[in-house]
Amino acid sequence: MPVLLRPLTLGELLDRVFQIYRYRFGILVGIAAVAYVPMLIFSLYKVWVPQAASHNLALAEVAAALVLIVLRLLAVVAAMAATIMVVSAVYLDRPIGVSEAYRRVSGMLLRLFFIMIGMSIGIGIGVVLLIVPGIILALMWSLAIPVAVLEDTGLGESLSRSRYLTAGHRGRVFAIYLLYLAILVALEFSLAVPIGALAAIKGASTAAFLRSSAGALIEYVFGFVVGALVTPVLTIALSLLYYDERVRKEAFDIQLMMSALDADPAASTAASV
Repeated sequence: MPVLLRPLTLGELLDRVFQIYRYRFGILVGIAAVAYVPMLIFSLYKVWVPQAASHNLALAEVAAALVLIVLRLLAVVAAMAATIMVVSAVYLDRPIGVSEAYRRVSGMLLRLFFIMIGMSIGIGIGVVLLIVPGIILALMWSLAIPVAVLEDTGLGESLSRSRYLTAGHRGRVFAIYLLYLAILVALEFSLAVPIGALAAIKGASTAAFLRSSAGALIEYVFGFVVGALVTPVLTIALSLLYYDERVRKEAFDIQLMMSALDADPAASTAASV
C-alpha cells in the first residue's frame, strides 16, 4: 500500500488513517497489545495476590500506583514508537511486522520515555494554570514523539520541531484528538455494557461489582482491549500529520522523490556490474 505524499485536507488525512488501520490491523493492534501486556499482568497481580498487612497497605498502594504510571508511560511510548515505524514503512511500501518494528525502536525507548515525562510535566503545569495553557501545549507538542522517533532528536529539539510543524494547523491536531476521544468513549461504553449486565445478574451495583476481584479482573482486561484497539488510531493520525506538515513546510515529497531518483542510477550501476 504505497502512499503518494502530497498536502492533505483534514478529511483526506482521517480517511487515510482508517485505510492504514484496516490495511495493517493485525500488526498495529498486536504492537499495542505487546506494549500493554506488562501493565495488564501487574494489574492482575494486584487483584489476585493477598494484600499486605494494614500498616504497610498505604505504602504498598502508593508504590503500586507509581509502578503503574511508569508501566503506562513505557507502554504508550513503546506502542507509539513501533506504530510510527509501521506507518513509515507503509509510505515506502516495505511492510514490517511486530518484531521488526520493536527491533528498530528498542534502542530509543529510554530516550522517548524521558521525552514523554518532560512533555507530561510541562502539559500538567499548563493544566494547573487555568487548563487552557495545558491544552495549547498539548497541541503544540503533539508531534514531539514522531519527531523524536523519525529524526532521532532529544527533548528540546523534539518540542521545538513539533511547535514549528504544528504552527498554523493546530486546529487539525485538536480535531484529531477529539476524534480519538470520541472513539475511546464509544468503545469504552460498548465494553461497559457487559460489565453492567454481569453486575445485574449478581444483584449488585456496577460500582460494587467492580470492587470485587472478578469485576476488577474484567475491568482490567477490557481496558487492555480498548487500549490495544484505540492507541494505533491516534498514533497513525499523528504520524500522517507529521509527514503532511513536512510536505507543506519543507517540501518533503520533493526530497523523497529526489532521493529515489538518486538511488535509481546507483541501483542500475550495481545491477550492471
